[in-house]
Amino acid sequence: MYDNQYNLINDLFSRGKFQKALEVLNSTKKEQISSDDLILFKKYIQVFINLDKGEFQKGSTKADELIKESQIRDNPLREIDGIIGKIENILNLGQYNESIDLINTGKHILKGLKGIPIDKLKQKKANLIYLKGRVFDEKFELNQALKLFKKSLEIRRELDDKSGKLYSLLHLGKVNGSIGNFNNAKLCFEESLAIAEDLGNEVGIIWNLVYLGGIEYHLRNLSKSISYAEECLKISESKGYKKINAFCYDIKGHCYNAKGELNKSLSYFKKSLDIRREIGYKNLIAQSYYSIGNIYSQKGEFKRSLAYYKKILKMPEVKEDTISRPAYLTTIGNIYGDLGDFEKAKIYLLEALDLIKDKSAQIFYFLNFNVSIAKIYHSLISISLNHSEINDLDKYLEELRIISEKYKNIKQIEQLYRLDKAIVLMSSNRLMDKMGSGTILKSIIEEEIIDYEITVEAMTNLCEILINELELTGDEKILQEIQNLSDKLLDIAQSQYLYDLLAEIYFFKAEISLLNLDLHSTRLLLTLAQKTANKYGLKRLATKISNKHDDLLANIEEWEDKIKMNIPLQERLKNMRNEFLFSKMVRYKFEELPDEFDTPVYLVILSTYDGHCLYSRAFQDMSMDDGDLISGFISAINLFGKEAFSSSGSINRIRHGDYSIIFEPKEEFLLGYVFKGQSYSAITKLKSFIKVLSTFHNLFEVFSFYMLSHSEISKETYFTINQIVDQIFLSKEKYNFDIDNS
Repeated sequence: MYDNQYNLINDLFSRGKFQKALEVLNSTKKEQISSDDLILFKKYIQVFINLDKGEFQKGSTKADELIKESQIRDNPLREIDGIIGKIENILNLGQYNESIDLINTGKHILKGLKGIPIDKLKQKKANLIYLKGRVFDEKFELNQALKLFKKSLEIRRELDDKSGKLYSLLHLGKVNGSIGNFNNAKLCFEESLAIAEDLGNEVGIIWNLVYLGGIEYHLRNLSKSISYAEECLKISESKGYKKINAFCYDIKGHCYNAKGELNKSLSYFKKSLDIRREIGYKNLIAQSYYSIGNIYSQKGEFKRSLAYYKKILKMPEVKEDTISRPAYLTTIGNIYGDLGDFEKAKIYLLEALDLIKDKSAQIFYFLNFNVSIAKIYHSLISISLNHSEINDLDKYLEELRIISEKYKNIKQIEQLYRLDKAIVLMSSNRLMDKMGSGTILKSIIEEEIIDYEITVEAMTNLCEILINELELTGDEKILQEIQNLSDKLLDIAQSQYLYDLLAEIYFFKAEISLLNLDLHSTRLLLTLAQKTANKYGLKRLATKISNKHDDLLANIEEWEDKIKMNIPLQERLKNMRNEFLFSKMVRYKFEELPDEFDTPVYLVILSTYDGHCLYSRAFQDMSMDDGDLISGFISAINLFGKEAFSSSGSINRIRHGDYSIIFEPKEEFLLGYVFKGQSYSAITKLKSFIKVLSTFHNLFEVFSFYMLSHSEISKETYFTINQIVDQIFLSKEKYNFDIDNS
């Protein structure tokens, strides 16, 4: 009976069911648990219950009690267990030096043991080797960690220690992921997960699901990544594993970010941040700030982004963290580069470089190549060229070449070196250098895509070279080549959910159409570009596109004259060169946008069936003060747009003298807004108005009733709409709704 109970308790412990093991032990008759070993085993189980709950200080204290009592009872194996349990807990408290001291103590005790079965000694030895690997992993000394995890796995395979194999494989996968060996990492996690499921080890299952989610994210298998995170959350949310919940929200946040769903991504990162604030994981709070700042950066809100990043650097934990700090410094450096502050950008990037250039890992943050040492050199090269600082270019490029030689197995670094070599050559005034740059860029584009960002940058730079060639020759074949490249970029943007790129490509194609004097296509593409930017929260880009559209409408007669005059291609290029190149787009250069807003003139809601006006509101005196008259005008314009350009991309604005008119469909209604000034703020107001009407007392259903009954809306409904209009169109406070197409 005793052996059966002991084996059951030991089996439950090995499967990570610590609370259940303790319950079985406590249910055992007192005379059966009076042995020294079972008394000590009970304390060992309690150490891991504390670990499981995240009560690391309590677990450490309980481990100290186990060590002391094991010494009193002269039980060196349980003393080693106490050491193992203490290390497991204090590793989570960042006490790495003390962990190494304890490992050395454990090894010393093992050496002095006599008459103990060899398998038991090997098991303890493997545990200590594994924990030493954990220490080196936490300190980011990854080559050492890799060797130690492999060694521990070898011993555990020999012993067929399933629980041990589970954790050696888990951490071996984690290290492989950190150095970019993602397929090896995936194999480790899959084997570890299979063992965890076989043992019913819940902790092993959830950690493997977390890491597999991270790997699949990096491999751009986003649906799989989200699926792993959701599978993990089914366990962790029900059990209250808050730390795990935060990691899963991070994975979903990163995946939705990669899909271009920035607002959804932001919501998950904020959920993760709330948990971390609650439980006090300060280093992980920094990670949440980083992720949120990154979203605002992608939205083009660089100053808001910078505020989050600066919060990180003020945290005492980050000041001492030589591993994560370079990631934050790199990102801040790049933001300052986007803001045009070269000196500050360089200071942050060089500090990051100093911190990581001697480290073994090339991929540092959430398996993110963007904050690797190679990418720091890339940023330094790009920023230096953008600010005509060429003194250190050769040095940066040579360092990048050395790294690419050292890490030949990481194709991204080799491609990045060639990309930067091409960019440097492209900056030369010599024609031969520009031709050499074009050859390199074409070779990168023709290769299998390893990193979409590198391929996209190669394509955009090749476009710039071709545009320069087009300016010199006026050869329309080159323009066709540019159009073909833009088509490839469009395919990448659509297939990889790169919605910022998608909006920019529509914007770029609009410029090409304008170059071809095709005003209808230009306006259609500008509308598509702005709708895309609005839908995915890219406010700065949306504003710039909107301003471009406004400018086109303001000068439409001039463009129509150019069409009549049939101006040659080279002359058209000369007039457009400052705004045509990719380097002038929002993605690559920050510009202070004019802080101008619209002035309301007229608002109307009408039926798309017959153009009947359900509601109208004049904000100032105007010559067209009859609601049905202006409604008919807007209805006719929208109908023309739908016939010419299809309903999905119809032009939604026109200009009439000093007035601009925008319109948006919603179900069987059309809403039109007449205004003066900037269109972007006007579009924001109209979208916000539609959103409020959709959620406020089902007002669109009310409109449907009045429309079908051919009656006027009630005074009460009219008053309600007026209140909403006052709040959105006349209030001095900005409405901050996320614009989408819903």
